[in-house]
Amino acid sequence: MLEKLSHILFSSRVLLPDLLFGVVFLVIVAAIAFSQKLDAERTYVLFNVLIISVLISIGFVFYAFFGFYKQYFESGSVLFGQLIYLDSVSLFFKLIISIASVAVLIHVWVVGYKVVGEFYAIFMALVWGLFIMTMTTNWLMLYVSLEMVSICSYILVVFNKGKNNSEAGIKYLLFGATSSAIMLYGISLLYGMTGTLNFVGQEFATFLGQNPTWIAQIAVFMTIGGLLFKLSAVPFHSWTPDVYEATPTPIVAFLSIAPKAAVVLVLIRLFSSLSIDFRMIMAIIIMASITIGNLSALWQTNTKRMLGYSTIAHAGFMLVGLLATNTIGVQSTIFYIATYLFITLAAFLLIDLLALKTESYELESLRGLGQENIFLGLAAVIIMIALVGLPPTVGFTGKLLLFTALWESYQTSGSNMLLIVLIFGLLNTAISIFYYIKIPYFMIFKEPKIGVRYYQIGFIRKGFLLIFLFFIIYLFMRPSGLINLIESLKLA
Repeated sequence: MLEKLSHILFSSRVLLPDLLFGVVFLVIVAAIAFSQKLDAERTYVLFNVLIISVLISIGFVFYAFFGFYKQYFESGSVLFGQLIYLDSVSLFFKLIISIASVAVLIHVWVVGYKVVGEFYAIFMALVWGLFIMTMTTNWLMLYVSLEMVSICSYILVVFNKGKNNSEAGIKYLLFGATSSAIMLYGISLLYGMTGTLNFVGQEFATFLGQNPTWIAQIAVFMTIGGLLFKLSAVPFHSWTPDVYEATPTPIVAFLSIAPKAAVVLVLIRLFSSLSIDFRMIMAIIIMASITIGNLSALWQTNTKRMLGYSTIAHAGFMLVGLLATNTIGVQSTIFYIATYLFITLAAFLLIDLLALKTESYELESLRGLGQENIFLGLAAVIIMIALVGLPPTVGFTGKLLLFTALWESYQTSGSNMLLIVLIFGLLNTAISIFYYIKIPYFMIFKEPKIGVRYYQIGFIRKGFLLIFLFFIIYLFMRPSGLINLIESLKLA
């Protein structure tokens, strides 16, 4: 009994920032519940509380990397009876989610979205759920955290109460519920096969390998169905364009990076313990995702739908490094996600700043805006070539590392499947140029319908976008710092 109590106290001490995050969430919920109506001033207080909470989480990550608790995270710590597993990789992904959270909240503020207090409570619960996802290797805790993230996402999608939001929300809910049910059944099969809820470790791999390969593959595929849904990967992708078009842009920006980062970490850990060959199924998912995403984006006239299909393609690229089945592949995947963070947040901020002038997300509405505001025209060029993966942006470095890891794995294994995926990736990168370039093309080369009228976005908005542009270019020029940090992570 004393030993268990000591373990709980130790776990609570190590997870103190996350527990405080939960306490702040409950305080916000109580403040909303017991207040008849939150005025603008009180809502702004909630905004500041949430920002401070996430910044504390970011500060703790740096403190954990370099401070007193460093010893607990280098080798990994099992907390709360194996429900939580916290290591340096978890901290790094929590940092990605925290940065995305702060950026999205600032996006809401600088663009001028009017939100109610409930928005901050739901958003905080969403972030908290993602934190838990990055810190677990337990099927039960994974499912609970994934459902927490899903329910909060459903609510945020329909928060505007518009007709399009309702339709998108219903589609999102139906697909999400279906994928969740499939995942739960897959987890039950894996638990029946292995007798353990811990999906990382020798015990899981040994017992899974004792079952017929085809049965194990079906169980694993059903299990990762719920994860692929959050990743917007084929065949769980069809909800993406409608939801992206109808949902407020800051929420879309967050859903484009934070849940995907958490899901990829779970997949990294799961695939490290699989004793069956799952590469053929993953190769099909990757090739289908990048091809369907890019080809569908070619015909879009709405920028948010276009970026929605783009995220399907990028979901495929995020999985490429896992197909390499080596440490370099995993590290290149983590690098890709870390850099995609800045690129995708910049892209959605850009189209929101443009929509302030045009009140539309249609490509036709962008005519001549690059002539009316040279800074936005230049920003569009940089961001779009970063999404393609061309120099001098970090998007090029990310894809170069992914393709290099895949090529090295092909040379080692001689598997033609890896070569085919590599060719698909290169061809789709070329295809993506044709739709990404549409945005700067309409802005710079198309004449505005009513003459050129200078468009000023304001100093704060320009400065916020400049921060993203700085990292997009700086990490191309000096990627060594980020690469060294990723290489120092102790991958399970």
